[in-house]
Amino acid sequence: MSKLKILPRIALALSLLLIVWFLVAMFGARLGLIDKLTAFGTMTAQIGSTAAMVCAGIAVIALIVAIAVKPRDGWGKALIALIIPLAVLGGFAQLRAMAESVPFIYDLTTDTQDAPRFSTAMVAVRDRSDANPLMEFDRPLGEYDKWAGNEEVADTTSAQLIAEGYPDLTTLTTDRSVDEALTAIEEAMDVRGFENITVDSAAGTVEATAVVFWYGFEDDIVARARRSASGTQIDFRSTSRLGTSDLGVNAGRIVELRTAVAEKLAQTS
Repeated sequence: MSKLKILPRIALALSLLLIVWFLVAMFGARLGLIDKLTAFGTMTAQIGSTAAMVCAGIAVIALIVAIAVKPRDGWGKALIALIIPLAVLGGFAQLRAMAESVPFIYDLTTDTQDAPRFSTAMVAVRDRSDANPLMEFDRPLGEYDKWAGNEEVADTTSAQLIAEGYPDLTTLTTDRSVDEALTAIEEAMDVRGFENITVDSAAGTVEATAVVFWYGFEDDIVARARRSASGTQIDFRSTSRLGTSDLGVNAGRIVELRTAVAEKLAQTS
């Protein structure tokens, strides 16, 4: 039985290695050393979740041994070894719940009838990075390769999913000029650390790229300001370069950016 007393230390070591594994996947992808989808999908979601369950099982056994076998020490190590994988599994459960609670799409906008368009330069950058195709919001999802065979949404458009899942994604209307709107958008993007911010006054757009800290996933954003009878209309679009579901990240970014732009315009009035 004395040999069993090393179980708490083994369990703790395995749990700590689990953390190292996730860090390697995250920062390896961030630094471009590992393919992002491989790091997130295979290393983290598949291998990582399985490893977490194994570590939890070993930790439970180690905890029982530490409590039951004299001199009944090492239970603290075993408890920490159990908490780590349980926290990891809890995180995966939250991600699954989040994925199930939002539309399974990666391209979102406040104007699905006439969405802001990315510049030719941005489209070229996306093409070079083998990014997701930009969506036509009135096109049935079943016509896209990513949703081919998914009968549940085959006849549904992303415009319908956005309207149902994100009713707060609306056009921002202001009495400020288009130039003032573009300045406010540019400043709001800059404050949020967006990269490669580009203003096209002729097109009335500002576009940029947001890099997600974990894994380094890149999302492209474009905002458009144009004059109408009711004032200056500002619409936003945010789309992921990789992956099918964005876990609500793009919608959250649009809402946050929209709010920030509105606040900046209010400050200059």
